[in-house]
Amino acid sequence: MIELLNRYIFNLETFHNFFYFLGTPAGELLKRSIELIFFTIIIYMIVSEFKRNKKRRYKYIIIGFFSLFFRQFIMSMILFSQIFGIYKFDRFGIAIFYVDNFLESIALILLVSSFIFPAFKDITKKYQKTVLVSLYFVVIISLLSYLFYKTGIINYKFSYVVMLLIKIIILLSPFYMLHHGKSWRITHRFSILLGFFIYLLTPLLYFISMIIYGYVEPKIIVSQQPLPFIALLLLMRSVYLTLVDKAFLKTRLKKSEEEVKHEKEMSKLKDYFISLVSHELRTPITSMKLYLSLMEKKQFGELTSKQKKALNTIINENNRLGDLINDLLTINKMESKKIYLNITDFDLNEILDKLYFNLAKQNGITVKNKTPIRFDVSGDKVRLKQVFVNLMNNAIKFSEKGTTIELSCGKNKKEWHFSVKDGGVGIPEEEIPKLFDKFYQVENVVIRKTQGIGLGLSIVKHIVDRHGGKVEIVSDMGKGTTFTVRIPFQNNNGK
Repeated sequence: MIELLNRYIFNLETFHNFFYFLGTPAGELLKRSIELIFFTIIIYMIVSEFKRNKKRRYKYIIIGFFSLFFRQFIMSMILFSQIFGIYKFDRFGIAIFYVDNFLESIALILLVSSFIFPAFKDITKKYQKTVLVSLYFVVIISLLSYLFYKTGIINYKFSYVVMLLIKIIILLSPFYMLHHGKSWRITHRFSILLGFFIYLLTPLLYFISMIIYGYVEPKIIVSQQPLPFIALLLLMRSVYLTLVDKAFLKTRLKKSEEEVKHEKEMSKLKDYFISLVSHELRTPITSMKLYLSLMEKKQFGELTSKQKKALNTIINENNRLGDLINDLLTINKMESKKIYLNITDFDLNEILDKLYFNLAKQNGITVKNKTPIRFDVSGDKVRLKQVFVNLMNNAIKFSEKGTTIELSCGKNKKEWHFSVKDGGVGIPEEEIPKLFDKFYQVENVVIRKTQGIGLGLSIVKHIVDRHGGKVEIVSDMGKGTTFTVRIPFQNNNGK
């Protein structure tokens, strides 16, 4: 079987005979009929998409392919009539030849302009005028060429060279225009330009043959037969891929919209859950705080030294749990943009919670407070206390026993600042940019000796940003880390 295929089908003589057949009227009819089928399919696809999305580009591509379809349909009908003897067009031979070339030139202008339109959509009116001028030019040149030939002013060869030159100029125009336009806007432009280049080869070879020999070499006619068909397939491929890409993007967009909708619903559910849990936890914590306070005041009798130590630990942990709940509520409000600032003037010492000084002492850490007895600043007192609490809690968490936490502050005419310097082992440089990410935990087990949920520094960043300030971090491995909060002075008004 393979030997028979090689002998009768896959050999040069068979291909030569086939291409020779394509050069006959019957072969020409076969080519045009196949192209008509492809044009019908691609026009149907583009029209279907145009009905859903009325983009101007699709309209132009429809016009471009329809003009080629119209040309092939007219010429196929004429060839069909001639081949099957329905009507002989012998006396109209030259006129039909001119009509075929004229329709092809018009179709090429419309097709070229439709494919490169996206590169010039910013200057649509100017671009449309250029296309119209080109159409008028082709109409006038084609009519004059035919009339001059009929009146004997020019001969057939000269007239044919002019028509070939027109097609060459049209097919070269996309390369020139895209060089001066925004070619990046055109998807699959390689297929488009390759298609026009291959289509260009036929009129270019004919033109060269006419100039050199005065006629078109039969070998050229035979060898170029598949070129226009290949070119049209490449152009149709680019249209098909564009439509497929669009369908894919629409599917992705729909999926993304569904995901966003789901995330919004989950976010609402999360907000509701956090709010509910936080408020439900506050009640028992408040009750615990009340009874712990009564026990501390010896309302239930004297306490031994061990009981006092245990009670202090419970009180501290209860207060920390309250701060954690406040953090959860704060981050929830910040994400939903429901947090507002109440800007007032106050003494910085009012937000330095002594609880955390005691907590540091319990952990064997000394606190050196360099804050003046009175240090007036401005900002939201409640929110800035959260900043101090989180920075202090962070410093205690990362400091080693026997080290010192240092608090300092300062100000100028534009801003004030305070710093918390711990006595830890420092934070790796690559970890610093991630510290303000929500739920982020430093992975180094040597550094992180206690667990947390990773909200503290994220809240610090949010609050400071809302004040129009910034947080600076300086860390030396083996020496410790310094967090500095800078807040600009503001007027006493809500924000």
